[in-house]
Parts: sequence; C-alpha cells; structure tokens
Amino acid sequence: MTSMTSRKPDEPVRVAVIAAGVRGSHLAEQVARVAPPGRVVAVAEPDDARRTRFAQAHHLPGHAQFRSWEPLCDGDLVFDAAIVATLDNQHAAPVLAGLRRGAHVLVEKPLADTVADCRLIEQAQRKAGVVVSVCHTLRYMEAFRRIKQIVAEGRLGHLIHVAHMESIDHLRFTHNYVRGRWAREADNTFLLLHKCCHDIDFIAWLVDAPCRQVSSFGSLGFFTPARAPAGSGTRCLGDCTLRDTCPYSALRLYVDGDLTGRLQDLGAAETRADRHAAVAHGPFGVCVWRAGNDVVDHQVVSMEFANGTTATCTMSGYSATHGRRTRLQGTRGELVFDEAADTLTIRDFGGKPPETISLPRPLAYHPEDRDIVANWLAAIHDATTDVAVDAHEALRTHAIVFAAEQSRREGRTVALPEDGGRPPDAR
Repeated sequence: MTSMTSRKPDEPVRVAVIAAGVRGSHLAEQVARVAPPGRVVAVAEPDDARRTRFAQAHHLPGHAQFRSWEPLCDGDLVFDAAIVATLDNQHAAPVLAGLRRGAHVLVEKPLADTVADCRLIEQAQRKAGVVVSVCHTLRYMEAFRRIKQIVAEGRLGHLIHVAHMESIDHLRFTHNYVRGRWAREADNTFLLLHKCCHDIDFIAWLVDAPCRQVSSFGSLGFFTPARAPAGSGTRCLGDCTLRDTCPYSALRLYVDGDLTGRLQDLGAAETRADRHAAVAHGPFGVCVWRAGNDVVDHQVVSMEFANGTTATCTMSGYSATHGRRTRLQGTRGELVFDEAADTLTIRDFGGKPPETISLPRPLAYHPEDRDIVANWLAAIHDATTDVAVDAHEALRTHAIVFAAEQSRREGRTVALPEDGGRPPDAR
C-alpha cells in the first residue's frame, strides 16, 4: 500500500468519497464550497449509474472511480481524507482502512454499529493522529445550537429534566421503516442507533455530565401480520379489499398522490402508469402488516446523569407531524421547542413574560452539511481547531444508545462506567 504523500498547508485537501448516495453526494458538494476548500479526487460506489453521475459532477477520470472502497484504500491513488457515507453497518471497515492509510475521515452517523468497532475506530484515530468527524447534524443546526447556548448561559438554572421526542410522521415511518430500505435490522442496524443517536448525543451534549444508568422499553407493536385488519392482503394492488380506505394504501400514497414525499424511491415514477407498475411489483406496494419488517416502531429511553439530571428520549412512528419536540425543565425556568412549528419558548420562574423565538425553517436539504464539512476541513488545516464530534466523543454518546438497546432487549437497567466513555459490551 502506498503511503499518502505530504500536502502543502495552502493546498486543498484531496478527498475521496466512499458511497455516492444522497448523503455522500451532498457532503461531497460542500467540499469545494467551504473555506478552506477541499477537492474531490475519487469515488467508490458499487452502483454504476450513481458512480457515473458522481464522477461527471466532480470531473473524475476513470482511474479515480472504484466499485468498492477496498481497491481505493489499498491502491496508489493519493488522497488526504475520506468521506464515508455507506449504510450504518458498513461504516467500520472503510473508516479503519482510511485511518490505517493515515487519512482524515468524515463519517456519517453512527460511528459504527457495534461497541467493538466504535472502540477500534477511537483507538485507530488516536494512533494515527488524524481528524475524525462524525456527522451529528443536530450540533450544527441553528435551533439546537440556540438551545445549547441558552442552557450554557444558565437561563434555566440547573437542568433538572430533559424530555425529548423524535416524532416520525406515520407515513414517513411506514415508507422508510416498514416498506423501505431500513425496515430490517440485518440490512442496516437497530432503529434507535440509526434514527436517534443524533438525539441522545444532543441530550448528552446539553447535560454535559457522564450518564450513569439507562433503561429502555419498546417494540414492534403494530405493523405485524397479527395486527393486520380483516380484508387486507399481501399487496395493496393485489388481494387487498381495503385499498380505497386503508391509510397506508400504496394506491393512495404513491399512485394517486405523493403523500410521503419520497416518490423518487420508487424509481421511474414520472407518470401514473409508472407509479402503478412500481407499487404493483415493488416493495412499496407490500401490505404494511406483511412487509417482513422487524425494527421497532416505538421506543423510550430513560437516562440518569452524574449531576442529577434525568432525561427521556422517545422515538415514535405514530405522529401526525414530523419533527423533534424538546422540553427542558431547570431550577429557574422551562424551555419548550417544537421543530414542526419552528418555535422555541422560554418561561422564566421569576415572573418575566414568556419569550417566544421564531426559528427559520431550512429551505434546502441538510444546510448544516456545509458547516460540518467546513469544520472538518478547518480542523485538518489547523490542529488547534476541534470538530464537534470526534471518535472519542461519538463513543461516549453512542455508549448510551448501545446501553439503551441492551436494556430493551434484556429487560433491565444498564449501568454505564463512571467516566461514561466505555459502553457496555452490547450491540
């Protein structure tokens, strides 16, 4: 394996992108737009059409295009850094390969899908002395930064309790986690890690104290064959007699409208005939009670921190709206945040009038990606710059997620180590 050549301080960081799906492509777009800028020099992507589109967008020659990350990381092509945006259960191997090569890494959350791999990456980062940044987007989003600032300024006093909820719109939930690509744990990872490691990281960031113990409850409670209503079938456009009345009818969601906002996942869907064919034969036309999904559809996590603060994080696929809701209760006041309503309200116990802050709604896809990439590249250029979440910090907050899943599966409270840095030996 060829060693990475040295880069002059004023030269752009040469970035290889591993997985050119939606997340990888969008992160890559930011590389040349930020200051200090980088330059995309290679892509590894198994899908031919996706790889070709990415290569054309970034003007990559044939020798810089790879079907998988192994020949990229083991070959002679020179790069300084890598973006890893594979599925959750495929993060560890390319991240470790990049670190062994001496490359800086930006990895989509989670850091990895097992405790053992998170530890290996954290150790490899320390050994390599490079920059690893994990895409915990909440730390970069304006609303959540504002909440952190309010807590840090002491406006709420000592934080007593955090009640946080990840409300997943019921139609989006069935699209992604019943019929969609993240419906089975073996294909990706358990849902709390995939969907809520952001949220638990945010809670741990707010509280700023080690988590002492965790308990969790949840299950796949509704979208199972045992709960299928009379008259339902195996497919919406096949043997189902409820297609005109079922709230999850593929005919209603995809053919006659775009109620999930995810028509592009059906493939070619320009005409009604295209959409009809897609749901007649594809995964999005399967009955939601017989889709073969196995991830939970609701879960609650309870946490106790070393400073006495308690917290809950609730994930539910039964919401009429999509967005997070947070209530912070302190000794001096209370804060309520509603992401769907774009409002943040502070009530002071001293008698001041409530303050309501209207927050701008993001108009673009993940606008915080620009800050994530800028922070990562700045840390590569300047060793005094810290990233928001490196491998050690991700391991610390992922520890709570792994402990919560262990608690849910084993039906018991799980204690974390005193420093909060080494999670239990669970998934």
